[in-house]
Amino acid sequence: MNRYRAAIVGIGGFGSNHVKTMLGLAGEGLLDIVAFAELNIGAYRETYDALTASGAKHYTDYEEMLDAHPEADFVVIATPIAAHKPMCIRALRSGFHVIVEKPPAVTVQDIDEMIAAQRESGRFCQVNFQNTSGTAFRQLLDRLNAGAIGRITDVTGVGMWKRQRSYYERTRWAGKLVCDGQFVLDGTINNPFAHLMHNCLLAAGSGDAAASSPEWVQAELYHANEIEGDDVSCVRIGTARGVNVHFYAMLCHERNDAPSISIQGTEGEALWHYDNRLEIRSTGKPEYTFQGESENLMRNMYLNLFRVLDGSGESLYAPLEACRSFVAVSNGAHQSSWSVRTIGEPYRVEREEGHTTVRLVPGLSEQIRDAAEQRKLFSEYPFPWATSTSPFRMEGYTRFELPRGMA
Repeated sequence: MNRYRAAIVGIGGFGSNHVKTMLGLAGEGLLDIVAFAELNIGAYRETYDALTASGAKHYTDYEEMLDAHPEADFVVIATPIAAHKPMCIRALRSGFHVIVEKPPAVTVQDIDEMIAAQRESGRFCQVNFQNTSGTAFRQLLDRLNAGAIGRITDVTGVGMWKRQRSYYERTRWAGKLVCDGQFVLDGTINNPFAHLMHNCLLAAGSGDAAASSPEWVQAELYHANEIEGDDVSCVRIGTARGVNVHFYAMLCHERNDAPSISIQGTEGEALWHYDNRLEIRSTGKPEYTFQGESENLMRNMYLNLFRVLDGSGESLYAPLEACRSFVAVSNGAHQSSWSVRTIGEPYRVEREEGHTTVRLVPGLSEQIRDAAEQRKLFSEYPFPWATSTSPFRMEGYTRFELPRGMA
């Protein structure tokens, strides 16, 4: 494998995980970190010191960094969501390959502009949907593509985590639909469970992004916390291949459970878990079970890009163009829900936890898996706090506007 040269924009927040991965690859002799751009070095002094010690040069202006380091093979963009599009396009047009943090863009018009720039540049753009890179998930896609469970009919993803009030206080854009005049749509779909939604769509198309493009989306978005976005959601999606995708997520659970995806087919079913586990039950065949060890998923994403750049013939795990379906679903969910509705008392509870507080929805925690098994939206289950919505058609959908109910 060749040794590559990289630069990174944004070393705080999740960017620190990219830095750790890059430094690890540098220690293996696979990467040289030539430069990094960060405005607030005082807040990330330890990371700053580690990068400068590795020989990377610091910049406060990322464009100055790009201009000064044409020798870099690729640029990592690990900035707040709204900055992904302009920075990615600038890097691509400057001749660099790109790794951009998820979600790649907030709106379909933005990702369409990014895809156009990527095609024009001839560069590769990997979106850091790192949960596509685990061994169990790669096996799942291979086996689905080989027809292990026949024709896929339904895909159901369930995610149940807890997020404290401090989570929404950590940054200005957390929990916001719009921040500083730019769309963020920070909620279950677009941030914490973005990996779950993206993997659901990939499974629905057996890894084929075009097959998982949404034809319609029906969604219900709610919040128990005092935020603009959602912390509870359910989504039903009709895809181009005729597979129905069902998505259930909450950030008001009493603990962090491992998310999972079940795939139903005409000849069996498959179950994939975040903990690198896969189970396949096929008609007339022995049950297949795989339990992998913990993997460095972000490292997998970098190595995948390296192999692609080496000319191995391998494809990117999460190329930019393949992520358009995810962005379209996120947009369609907000269009369908029309507003983010409040889950109020007595259906929510609040308790102190450490130096902060947490809001929980106990009734949903108890019954969300049953709703998912029945593939019912929350209003159909029915939960007393839930409100029904209508499907939103996605044919020819090229522009997101915030619904009046959310403005």
